[in-house]
Amino acid sequence: MRDDNPNKHTALGSAGASLLRRFERSGNLGDLIESISLQQAAVNLTPDGHPNKPSLLNNLGSAIQLRFQHLEDVNDIENAISLLQAAVDLTPDGHPDKPGRLSDSGAAVQSRFQHLGDIRDLEKTISLFQASVDLTPDSHPDKLLWLGNLGSSVQLRFGRFGDINDLESSISLFQAAIYLMPDGHPDKPDWLNNLGSAIQTRFQRLGDIKDLKKATLLFQAAVDLTPDGHPDKPRWLNNLGVVVRTHFECLGDLEDLKKAISFTQAAVDLTPEGHPDKPALLTNLGNAVRARFERFGDVGDLEEVILLIQAAVDLMPDGHPDKPGLLGNLGSAVQMRFGHFGDVNDLEKAISFKQAAVDLTPDGHPGKPGWLNNLGNAVQRRFERLGDVKDLERTISLAQVAVDLTPDGHPEKPGRLNSLGYAVETRFERFGDVKDLEKVILFIKTAVDLTPDGHSDKPGRLSNLGNAVQTRYELLGDVKDLEKAISFVQAAVDLTPEGHPDRPGRLNNLGKAVQTRFEGLGDVDDLKKAISLKQAAIDLTPDGHPDKPSRLSNLGNAVQRRFERFGDVKDLEKAISFKQTAIELTPDGHLHKPEQLNNLGNAVQTRFQRLEDVNDLEKMVSLFQAAVDLTPDGHPDKPGLLNDLGKTFFHRFRSKKLATDLQSAINSFSTSANSPTGPSIIRFRTACRWGKLSYIFGQSPIPAFERAINLLPQVAWLGTSVTNQHAQLTEAGDAVRFAVAVAIKLEEYKTAVQWVEYGRSIVWQNLLSLRTPLDDLRKAHPELAMQLQSISQQLEGSISNSHLSKEELGASQDLANRATTLAAEREEIIDKVRKTPGFEYFLKTKTFDKLAPAAHEGPVAIINVHEHRCDALVLIPDDSEHPEVSIVNIPLKTFSYDMSANLFKEFSQLLSSEGVRARGERQTGRRQPQRKKVNSFKSILADLWVHVVKPVLDGLAYQPGDHSRIWWCATGPLAFLPIHAAGNYASDVVGEKISDYVISSYTPTLTAIIDWSQPEMTKDFQILTVAQPSTPRASPLPATEKEVRQVKAIAGGVRVESLIGDEATMARVLQAMKRSNWIHLACHGLQHRIDSLKSGFLLHDKTLDLSELIKEPLPKADFAFLSACQTATGDEKIAEESVHLAAGMLFSGCKGVIGTMWSIQDNDAPKVTKAVYERMLKDGKPNRKEAARALHEAVKELRESGADLLSWVPFIHMGR
Repeated sequence: MRDDNPNKHTALGSAGASLLRRFERSGNLGDLIESISLQQAAVNLTPDGHPNKPSLLNNLGSAIQLRFQHLEDVNDIENAISLLQAAVDLTPDGHPDKPGRLSDSGAAVQSRFQHLGDIRDLEKTISLFQASVDLTPDSHPDKLLWLGNLGSSVQLRFGRFGDINDLESSISLFQAAIYLMPDGHPDKPDWLNNLGSAIQTRFQRLGDIKDLKKATLLFQAAVDLTPDGHPDKPRWLNNLGVVVRTHFECLGDLEDLKKAISFTQAAVDLTPEGHPDKPALLTNLGNAVRARFERFGDVGDLEEVILLIQAAVDLMPDGHPDKPGLLGNLGSAVQMRFGHFGDVNDLEKAISFKQAAVDLTPDGHPGKPGWLNNLGNAVQRRFERLGDVKDLERTISLAQVAVDLTPDGHPEKPGRLNSLGYAVETRFERFGDVKDLEKVILFIKTAVDLTPDGHSDKPGRLSNLGNAVQTRYELLGDVKDLEKAISFVQAAVDLTPEGHPDRPGRLNNLGKAVQTRFEGLGDVDDLKKAISLKQAAIDLTPDGHPDKPSRLSNLGNAVQRRFERFGDVKDLEKAISFKQTAIELTPDGHLHKPEQLNNLGNAVQTRFQRLEDVNDLEKMVSLFQAAVDLTPDGHPDKPGLLNDLGKTFFHRFRSKKLATDLQSAINSFSTSANSPTGPSIIRFRTACRWGKLSYIFGQSPIPAFERAINLLPQVAWLGTSVTNQHAQLTEAGDAVRFAVAVAIKLEEYKTAVQWVEYGRSIVWQNLLSLRTPLDDLRKAHPELAMQLQSISQQLEGSISNSHLSKEELGASQDLANRATTLAAEREEIIDKVRKTPGFEYFLKTKTFDKLAPAAHEGPVAIINVHEHRCDALVLIPDDSEHPEVSIVNIPLKTFSYDMSANLFKEFSQLLSSEGVRARGERQTGRRQPQRKKVNSFKSILADLWVHVVKPVLDGLAYQPGDHSRIWWCATGPLAFLPIHAAGNYASDVVGEKISDYVISSYTPTLTAIIDWSQPEMTKDFQILTVAQPSTPRASPLPATEKEVRQVKAIAGGVRVESLIGDEATMARVLQAMKRSNWIHLACHGLQHRIDSLKSGFLLHDKTLDLSELIKEPLPKADFAFLSACQTATGDEKIAEESVHLAAGMLFSGCKGVIGTMWSIQDNDAPKVTKAVYERMLKDGKPNRKEAARALHEAVKELRESGADLLSWVPFIHMGR
């Protein structure tokens, strides 16, 4: 046909339309390209103004838009929009084709929005579709088509912004379209499918299972109405498969899973190769097979998933908007294979795929937050495996960005908050910062609150919230948290339907939470409930499930606890049976096999202790030995396993008396103790056991105890935060005292002094939460400090936490290698630190020559109290011109640990009954103690005199009237007793009381009194006095104002800054402390009975507590007089340490402190103050070194004035 033929453009247009229809059936792109060529020629041959021009423009624009959907060439969509808009513009208002052309134009603009994400295109789309609806009468057969298009665009806007009103509107529009559609209409399946998709989306948002069932019925109807061979049949089958799979994920019905796979497989099979839908269909089939893998764990399914999604990726052209999603899915599948086999290469591939998904998604695209979230999940897994903290920070950053980019109300917001919470929880587990735990709870709580009731994800998020709150309980001990945790996990169980695959795990978690409550409160009903829940979890866990062994082991532990409570041997047999089954179900080479063997060994050990069957003893050795043998050297769990093996060898040694068993026990303990990896508290304990056995059986214990002492910094400073820190530190203190007792027995006196000093320094400072060497390092070399802390906390067990999935069978050696590398890195950093000026003794004991200067001004008596023996180690300065310090050991043969504990108990009861510890207030009236209590107090002081102090004074050959200085450094319960007041107060004979011989001071450590220099008197020397005569919330102390005025009068020309009453706010007092040399506080003081750091001084506006006081050193501070109550009362929870305000002042920089052990009389304080300052400020020259002698004389005057023991004994001096 010639070009000038007037019908040529019509013929070309018809031929193009025919090819387009063939393309829609076959998916052959060649047909589409030829169709566009013919239609373009038709347009070119049609003159402007020709009535067919708008129609030809519209057809050409629609065809080019179709090519854009397949090839993603942006020029195509721009060209299509231009052509379709021209068609609209050339179509007059009222023309019957106007609505259809508006709709076609809207569809093209919508395609551009979906590709580029410009929200203006979406709003224009909705406007065009709305116009097409408005221009079409209800009776018009195309009205339902325009309604459906409008519904789809409004649903797209919901997907972008999450406004539920848009979703409801789209559902209404689809329903209206279907209502207008007669039965048999060829588009009916299409609109049934669209309505099903919208209702499925509403289910995802609101979680109403009824919506899921409605969607399933609609998709099924679409399939049933579509004849075999129809090109849309695969899509409807695919959508039906997806919704049925979701039904399975919610309710756990295996028939649903089978149907889902069947439907999606049919969709794939019916779709010809090369069809543009093939990649999406392959992906959905992969997701269905993945669900089957997650349920049954068949590795063949996992490999099939990866092959299916890889095929989908390969078929998807570069630049296609769905390519990032496929890459993300492929990354998730490969990551799942990493979780099963533990091959790090799989994890690196997964991260690469997910990173590509992020990189290919433009900023502002609605899918970007999801890909960021998925990438963060993979990077977090790499952190959990390899321990690089940079990965952890990147994970949190990615998760936070994903949350920030997700608009409020978006259905994915809760899930992304949940992911962010999990990432921050991992950081909490690594560094132990309770602020992170609070963030975790906030994020997950918000996720729960934003998840509507009935939503399928609600139970999982409630379970996560319960776990986080339970962690806070374990950290802080608030029982309310435990109750909340149980409530959340119970709700998670209640919302998880019977048959759901997650129900067993949630029942197991609830059982563990309820058992935790039993351990805390002791209610046996909780133990019974825990066992019932764990049994139910196992009953619902199919054989072959990877979690079955661990759940059996957990049940065994709970039943074993019931045996321990009631003693029914049947329970013990059940426990052993459960644990034995757990081992049998755990394949050889599995990461957790050693743990299961060890767990069974502990149960058999319990049976041996009960029944003493020697066969059990042999079985224990076999089990523990197998656990050790299966664990590679350097693995963080190995020291603990060696510890259990060592104890078992020792059990067998005591039974059979074979020397080889004793040596095997010692070897197990020493190997554990010398391991460079594993929790330091375990290695510390095994070092102590190694030392104890070596000592008892005639081998040298010194290397063992040396190792224990050297592990103390890691136990106290570098470990992760633990709830039983106080118990661990008590244990450490007792172990150090035993080591010291052994060293004394072996006459290794210098070693004993070094050990007792190091032990006290570490525990005391850690207990106070004071600045540690790590804090000092952080100020001087922050990068080294950060590296050291990070590595140490990984080695404290974080890397062996159960983040590694139970399927990572090959990870055990990797974990051991990683831990060994970290241990070597830690030693390198510590060596580097020790080469830095000022850090030569970083994390190691000071040699004796560095400690000896503590005794240059007088003897220091270290009293070591242990069940093994009690001794005084006295550092004595020589009288030579260049003083040397020697050590004298004075055995306290008549004193014992039990005696010290009984004296302490009696002393505490006495003080409590007298009310001198009631909220720690200065007493405003003279007490009249009962004669019985006076005699009791005298008895305590007499015992201290006879059994402790007099032997020391005799050993030093002191005579009455010498009044030499002596410093007391007591350990154990003795640290709380008034050694400075020891004596026989039933006698008036000179020489029966400590004050007849010496002037006593205390020191918490030798290091605290090594600096004996006297600061020079400078022009800016200042004394700060603080008085609170009428503190809000406390009784009046009228004598305090008189007290500080006395100080000012005695000071003469020395500058005094005085803060009285409402002037003494916490902020002003702290600032004044920083610019003062001497500090005098006359106010109420209190010792907090639960949290020592909350002990403090009651000022006008608030309490200046210890935690605030020790934040920064006081640069000029030289001396403090704490004329308040209980400023030198220790924390009874840690018998080893002096946790009190006076020690806090020493630590903050003061060289000497006067404090009180319990409440003092308000009228006594001015008398003591006057006598002390008159001596210390003699001739107008401040002399801090006179403080102890001045207090000695002041207390003597008070005593001789008729004051009772409770009034004068509390005053003590600490430091120089």
